[in-house]
Amino acid sequence: MTWEGWESARRRSDEGASPNVKLLLWLTLLLRGALSLCTEDIFTAYLYMLTGSNATVGFIQAMYGMARLFWSGPAGWLADRWRQDGVIKGSTVVGAVGSAALAATVLLSGPQWMLYVSMLVLGAFEGASTPTLDAMFANSVIAGASSYLYTLKFIVSNVGDACGPLIGIVLFLFMGNNWENGACTAVVLTGLALMAIPLALMCLPSDHKCLGLPSEALLNVRTPEEYQSLADAHLTSSRRQILGTLTVPILISVSELTSFFAAGMTTKFLFLFFAEQVRLSPIAASSISVASPLTMGLASIVLQRLSLRAGRVPMILATKGLDVLLMATLACLPIQNMTGWMVVVLVAVKLTRGAVANSTRPLLSSVLMDHVPKRFRARFNALESLKWSMLSASAALGGVMIEQYGFQSTFMVSAGLKLLSALPVFPLLGMVRDDVQRDSTGHVICRAECEFETEDVHQTLLVDDPIEQSHNRVH
Repeated sequence: MTWEGWESARRRSDEGASPNVKLLLWLTLLLRGALSLCTEDIFTAYLYMLTGSNATVGFIQAMYGMARLFWSGPAGWLADRWRQDGVIKGSTVVGAVGSAALAATVLLSGPQWMLYVSMLVLGAFEGASTPTLDAMFANSVIAGASSYLYTLKFIVSNVGDACGPLIGIVLFLFMGNNWENGACTAVVLTGLALMAIPLALMCLPSDHKCLGLPSEALLNVRTPEEYQSLADAHLTSSRRQILGTLTVPILISVSELTSFFAAGMTTKFLFLFFAEQVRLSPIAASSISVASPLTMGLASIVLQRLSLRAGRVPMILATKGLDVLLMATLACLPIQNMTGWMVVVLVAVKLTRGAVANSTRPLLSSVLMDHVPKRFRARFNALESLKWSMLSASAALGGVMIEQYGFQSTFMVSAGLKLLSALPVFPLLGMVRDDVQRDSTGHVICRAECEFETEDVHQTLLVDDPIEQSHNRVH
């Protein structure tokens, strides 16, 4: 893909984007940075130091995921029926309470039940805020021209994920490069203190700044005639016809749920794997946590550029296959009495697998939101958040399996489930078009393959959108 093609994709994404976009990108960076300190890898190590059990760590993570799942549905329904910015503001109160409760528990060495309650409240915060923020982001970008902005959002999120462990490294340098509980406690408390900044920013996004028709869904459009047919069917609002327009989102969600369930069995324990089995120091293990999201961000840039030429769905399938291969490799590498070069190989495989597995997320998000009508987006993002709950919920199963059968057997089971997750993606090869988008006025257009070299760039497929007209009549 040429630089001109990349620049063309960037311009199409930037043109007409809402002011919400920049604010939500900053919010993503700061929120992920704080959460990566107080709920991710180092917090997992803190829990293990506190309880001494992988199964207990998995159970606590499962409770966090279940709370997130339980509250995502009601929050998504409220955001679609009421106002998204109202739900976001309400979730900030929950986040503040959860952060304060967890800080008090960690600082005062409170009883274990207080830890459970704190994680339930923080899970409720993520369940209410994440799908609503994602829906507002989707309503603030132009449909069909969103892959660049979704890739940028993914990169920003991964930079935030890297900032947390980086701060942790600095703290470990001052407090000692060992797995003492006091050092982990300081890192977690720092993350909870930093939560105040994104919670304050969450009061600023506004529904009034979202786009109208330009961000409406494209449906499963393959031809102008098919788009008109699907749009007319949508006017009747029959359940069967609406289900037809949601075929692509349903297939993506089934694939992602399977993939995240597989990942949850191992992802929450990889940090402990390097600490326990490979016996890395806190700074060495945290350095992997810094490098991992950065490699994911770089891989997503490469994948987004390749998708402009090869298509989004083919690239998604290719990376899923490579993910399975690398996970199986991780399961087969010997970890007993590892020499220096074997540790390097193991870390390289881990970083490559993580980059490959996660680099498709912005492409999947862009395809998903291109095919979900606006009035369903918060609810569908709530369903989408089920995958993150599955990531935490399957950690309970993963913790038990690791204690019973070991890390590498669990890695192999995860690879098998990841292979199954690729099956629902294959039908998308005939459903998703990459040369269709909306323009700044909301018209559906078909882009020429080399639009920067031709004057006849756009062919208007639909002048007046009956879906938007129907939505206006109903509401």
